[in-house]
Amino acid sequence: MRKLLLILFTFLSLGGVCQPRNYPCQYADAGILSSLVGTWKVVTKDRISPGNYETNAGISVISKGIQGCSIKESYQGIFKEKNYAVEAILLMTDSMKLQRVYFDSEHANAMVFDGGINAEGMELFWVRDKERKKMQVKFEMIAPGTDSFEWKTHLTTDFGETWQLTHHWQYTRVAPFEANNIEHRLIKSALDNYHDGLTTGNTERVKEALADQFIMYNGNYSGDAVNWQAHMFLAGKDLELWPEMFIKEAGPYQNDFGIISIHIRGKAAVVVTSDTGKNKFRQWNKEQTTWLLGEKEDQWEIIGYYLRDISNP
Repeated sequence: MRKLLLILFTFLSLGGVCQPRNYPCQYADAGILSSLVGTWKVVTKDRISPGNYETNAGISVISKGIQGCSIKESYQGIFKEKNYAVEAILLMTDSMKLQRVYFDSEHANAMVFDGGINAEGMELFWVRDKERKKMQVKFEMIAPGTDSFEWKTHLTTDFGETWQLTHHWQYTRVAPFEANNIEHRLIKSALDNYHDGLTTGNTERVKEALADQFIMYNGNYSGDAVNWQAHMFLAGKDLELWPEMFIKEAGPYQNDFGIISIHIRGKAAVVVTSDTGKNKFRQWNKEQTTWLLGEKEDQWEIIGYYLRDISNP
């Protein structure tokens, strides 16, 4: 038995199991694709009609596909005062050539761009009719770097004689959760206590995570604060009784979360999480929650949270 355990230990120590497999592409991307992997805040300038633009914002998550050969972008934001989503795949087809497959919630068809890497970044084209080439869209990615990059699209309807800007998106990398950062770990511990307490019925653990005042408010399915709704404010005896009341009225409760970003300034923090779970009244899947926390006596406490895509009953 001891010999078997020794063999197993040796096998594990050599990385025989639990190691992620890599599927490298035959074309090296010189880091241009892998540098874009991450979570990004996006500020956009979007054309709503010829010559007229609006400024919007959203979050983009770029993940790795086949190593060195593809990445996938999932974007959620606002366009023309409506929720707007994009799915795009960027593929390396040889050592310098690229293809981009782009699909958004406004249109019912995918656009396929072809092009390649250049000195500034990359340039690709979509053509409606490859024989006539009257209508084209040009996609340019500019100066990809460690923590920021941008892309633009231009439209022509006169065979490339003139081009009009349709979108200009500027990306800034989101500061992620850092496991070796003690403040990040303490903040995560407060969120863990809150969710685990509601899940297990441990009301003391919930109260330990909360400040002496707690507020909840809703986005009412809008990114514009004019449409937001107050949901609940708790303090004193009301806050003392709330965890038990919530578990009784809305349980069973379940939630798994991942931290998208943390911003700390002094004793204040804004934390964005992606949450999947359910209670008696509703279910949620990868729902974005914004948390406000404060530090008091070396402990981070939850002051309140905001959910954009719900409204008061």
